[in-house]
Amino acid sequence: MKKIYRALSVSALTCALFALSPPPALACGPSFVLPIFSMDVRPEQFADFANGKVGIIHPTFNRSALLVAYREFNNLPFSESEQHDLIKNWQAEYENTDTNEATKDTAINNWIAARKKIVTGDAEPKIYTDRTNPESYSSFANCTAGAFDNATKTLDARLEKTKADDANMKDWLRGQDQVFANCSDVKEMPSPVANDAPDWLKADREYQIAAAHFYATQYDEAKTGFAQIAKNTASPWRDLSAYLLARVFIRQASAISEDEAQHDKLLTYYQQAENQLNSVLADKSLASVHSAAQQLLNLINFRLHPETLHTELAKKLADKTENATLFQNVTDYRRLLDKAIEYPSDADKGLDAKFRQANELTDWIFTVQAEGKDAFTHALEKWQANKKTAWLVVSLMKASADSPDIAKLIEASKSIDKSSPAFLTANYHAVRLQTALGQTEEARKTLDAILGDSSVAMNISAHNQLLSERLLLAQDLAEFVKFSQRHAVTFAYDQMETQLVDVNVMPKAGEEDYNKNERVWAKRTMFDDDATRIMNTSMPLSLLKQIAVHPDLPDYLRSRVALSAWVRAVLLDDEVSARELAPELAKLIPELKSLIASYSKAKDGKAKTYEAVWLMLKNPATRPLVDQGLGRISAFNEIDNYRDNWWCLNTSEEATKNTTPTPPFLSKEQIAQANTENAKLAISGSNFLASKASEWSTFAPKEKRLPEALALAVKSTRYGCQNCDTGKVSKAAFDILKDRFGTSEWKKKTPYWFKDEGCETK
Repeated sequence: MKKIYRALSVSALTCALFALSPPPALACGPSFVLPIFSMDVRPEQFADFANGKVGIIHPTFNRSALLVAYREFNNLPFSESEQHDLIKNWQAEYENTDTNEATKDTAINNWIAARKKIVTGDAEPKIYTDRTNPESYSSFANCTAGAFDNATKTLDARLEKTKADDANMKDWLRGQDQVFANCSDVKEMPSPVANDAPDWLKADREYQIAAAHFYATQYDEAKTGFAQIAKNTASPWRDLSAYLLARVFIRQASAISEDEAQHDKLLTYYQQAENQLNSVLADKSLASVHSAAQQLLNLINFRLHPETLHTELAKKLADKTENATLFQNVTDYRRLLDKAIEYPSDADKGLDAKFRQANELTDWIFTVQAEGKDAFTHALEKWQANKKTAWLVVSLMKASADSPDIAKLIEASKSIDKSSPAFLTANYHAVRLQTALGQTEEARKTLDAILGDSSVAMNISAHNQLLSERLLLAQDLAEFVKFSQRHAVTFAYDQMETQLVDVNVMPKAGEEDYNKNERVWAKRTMFDDDATRIMNTSMPLSLLKQIAVHPDLPDYLRSRVALSAWVRAVLLDDEVSARELAPELAKLIPELKSLIASYSKAKDGKAKTYEAVWLMLKNPATRPLVDQGLGRISAFNEIDNYRDNWWCLNTSEEATKNTTPTPPFLSKEQIAQANTENAKLAISGSNFLASKASEWSTFAPKEKRLPEALALAVKSTRYGCQNCDTGKVSKAAFDILKDRFGTSEWKKKTPYWFKDEGCETK
């Protein structure tokens, strides 16, 4: 089934502050591809971030990204090999990519090719590597790439001494095929070989039988088999079997659901695995599996000794010495922190405090993600004690206008070189604090210097965040227009940073182009929600009119502002402004050209108002709001099936408070005028249109368009936003249509009126 998606106006968030909002997205429904203007959770470009170009970090970043930021801020960069491991880690963490999948596929293909050296005419076996856990109904990767690589190497080694057409080689291959047949389901086990079989085949078959039981999740039989082989010093499979014996115990533990009733049983299996691994590591004759055993022991320590594992990993990850096991170390470390913070069991309570005390890296990450004044106090104390850049950054990040030593922190930020990975984050927060303290001139100079310096390595996310700060310091309308425009970093389903979409990828021949609308915007500038929030809540109509004709704004954005201003003018009965905007609107939005012409020709007063109502009824994209991002994707004159039509009403006390930060060029009088206008606009689009259509029928009872207008008005109450007034105005328009135009085609197309089902309508 194809996922349906398209952009939906998200101005609801920006406009609720003053009682107007566009239609909300439904809680359940399709995913929409929307632009992201700054990354708040993941690195923008994995390779750049791993190489020290971290941009501006946030507390919402995943802990693996914050680990890298800590290292980079302390001048502890990663080697090229380590950077590769970091990228692999993020692909797994953020994109749910199995970084071993390609390796496993290659291993399986190599095995299929190798077995053809023995059998050429047989059909290739179908190999499925995942198995369902009957306890939890979850699936797990049962057969790994290593198993297929091992089989391929063994086959080649046996062929060096035995001919491919030898009966023993064919017997060996049958046994190995039976092993892999058990990867996904319980199948036939390999049979013991004849007594007169060569020793190499006897040894291999013992191992094949134990492995087949293991993959078939017959763990008791597998333990017996591997234990017997591990005692046989003559077996070539002794080392591996000793290691795999521990894996059997871990598999048994993993198959148990982690409820309190089975907790002791689960721990017992892990303790048995730990004992086996320690035994392997203590045996010098098993050196070939020591590395693998140590890695597996980390998993045991995660379960049984999290503090010990944390101390070991945090120390290793904070050390600049090249780490050959960085991928696994980062994976284990972030999961340990999750265990302490996100999903602590009763046994894990208090781990977060112990982890912080044990290592500065963990302390720094937890401080970055902490909230409240205690986080600032702790960060400041650490910076004052060690003067490390990493602690300076988090002190700035956690500071507010009333925090102590703000001046010292801001001054210290100026000493960070622009080539430092910490430069952008430190200056971003220094500027934020200066703005909060009223030091707007200093903040403005800092931002202008950074934004105007091409030598500063800056990703799109950081650039947009600095533009947002600069927007709040705009000294006039021209600066507001300049800093309001942003390029998207990327696009994603519902702006989820784990669901990115490359809209620039062209579809293959014959495939539908689902991203064609979004692709147009990939290189365009757009409004982010900070700009639309200011325009929709704090700017009076007089300023919106100026933005609508501003030469520094591209036509596709001017059209949004012009439409918003014109609809506002109509709703506010500001006929002069509506007349002035009409020609611009006709030029910018071709769909409105003929309707605007009719509006302009109409007599002043109510006649003009009802022409405007007609225009709005015919075009569900009309609204007194400036949309952010992609805006409305459905055709201008078509009903959007997800109710992205006209505008909404929000009268809650919290929503009607205008708390939007405003740039200094907006005067108190202009903001007050905007508040006055917004109060008059507090009516949803469908309610406004339905009530005006009913009024029109009284004002011009012989108007030929009335049946259609009334039908469209009723339709708007279905596809627009509803509230407890909707039923009354919808029924009123419906009754007029039924009583006066009952035989018209429009009445036949309008069998019902509509109401908010949560409201009673008399």
